[in-house]
Order: sequence, then structure tokens, then C-alpha cells
Amino acid sequence: MELTNDLLGRVLTGGQNVGDFNLGLVGGLAATLLAVELLGWAGWTTYRYGGETAYLRITKRGGTRPLALPVNYAITGYVYHGTAVTANGQAQRVTLKTNADDPGPFKPGQLVRVTVNRHYGVTHYQAVAPDQVPLTARNHR
Repeated sequence: MELTNDLLGRVLTGGQNVGDFNLGLVGGLAATLLAVELLGWAGWTTYRYGGETAYLRITKRGGTRPLALPVNYAITGYVYHGTAVTANGQAQRVTLKTNADDPGPFKPGQLVRVTVNRHYGVTHYQAVAPDQVPLTARNHR
């Protein structure tokens, strides 16, 4: 039994004696698992929340929807449909659904910077001033 424990200790510590306090194989394995976890988290975050920045001019409200807050309190969120334009002038149809962090409403003519994810649609939005919008997006009709 003593031989088995010594052999197991040497395998787990990279060939060093158990009493030498060397990280060895266990430390390398832990570092590898941490690196894989961080890369996976970064990849998922980019896949889920990343996307192309575009600018949407609010023309009219498309409707409302109920939003629930954690304190069991309902507020009204808004839905907007329109054409968002990127900084290089590419236009695409988007649907912006406001969330509880900024439920809106937006005023007609207001410019909103949106992040458009090809898998999940609009993942982030923020009202911006006209001088924060590139000319190609600002002048697009």
C-alpha cells in the first residue's frame, strides 16, 4: 500500500517526492484548465454580445411590451423597427426592444447607437448626440 501511495504522489506532483511541495503536473493541469476556461468565457461573450456597431434614427414607436423588474414590479418597454446604418454606410433592418436598464421611450428623430449581433439581433443600445454619429450614418436616408 505504501508503494502505491508513493507512486500516486509522484504522478500527481510531476515525478517529485510528495514532501517537496512542487506544483508539477497538478499545477500545470490547473493552469491549463484556467486558460481553457478564460478562452471559453471570452469566446462565448464575443459570440453572444459582440457585433457590429450601427446607428438607428427613431422614426416611430413599433409597440410596447411588459418588462419585469426583480422586485416584482412591471414597467413598460418599447419596440422600435427601423434601418440601422454602420459607419461605412451599410444599412440593415433591425428591431430594438428596450430593456429594464433603459426602458425608453425614445423621441422621434433621436439617434441610437446599437450593437447588432448576427445571432441575437440588437444586444446593446445607447442614445447618442448627433455629433457622435459618423457622417455616413447621420446623412443616410
